[in-house]
Amino acid sequence: WVGFFGPIRFFLGEVRLLTCYYDDPDFIRDIINDLLEFYIEVYTPILEKLDIDVFTMWEDMCFNTGPLISPELFREFMLPAYKRFTSFLKEMGVRNILVDTDGNCWKLIPLFLEGGVTAIYPYEAAANMNVLEVRERFPKLQMIGGIDKRAIISGRGAIDLELESKIPAMLKHGGYIPY
Repeated sequence: WVGFFGPIRFFLGEVRLLTCYYDDPDFIRDIINDLLEFYIEVYTPILEKLDIDVFTMWEDMCFNTGPLISPELFREFMLPAYKRFTSFLKEMGVRNILVDTDGNCWKLIPLFLEGGVTAIYPYEAAANMNVLEVRERFPKLQMIGGIDKRAIISGRGAIDLELESKIPAMLKHGGYIPY
């Protein structure tokens, strides 16, 4: 349950969080910095003792048409924390850093990558997140998801078509888990 948007959204509520970016930006910076220090403090003794391959962060910061915050706000408030935390994780031997964010995250993918994230999921098809298009634009990004769950209601043929239209091409490239 680590992140620099999702947990704060949970604590403050969506409206208060989003207005605080403008009305009280120092408050948001303080929370993000405190969370960052807390995460490092908590995970240092764990990562010193265990060999962890995958670390997942939870953000849920996008809706079906795009992110809940602008790329500019992400860059200003969250990117420095992401860079520091992912550097810490990599120094501790973590190779794969995943971010869980639902919705349409197209505008944030470059910032997540710049921040040291190696994978994003779940790539909701209903939010226009086509894994084939994402793979084409971001070939090194690891991905989980992208299978349109709406195919289930249309029956076996639609399910097979959905799976066949994505999985072979994605698995050929690698760095992908169907979901």
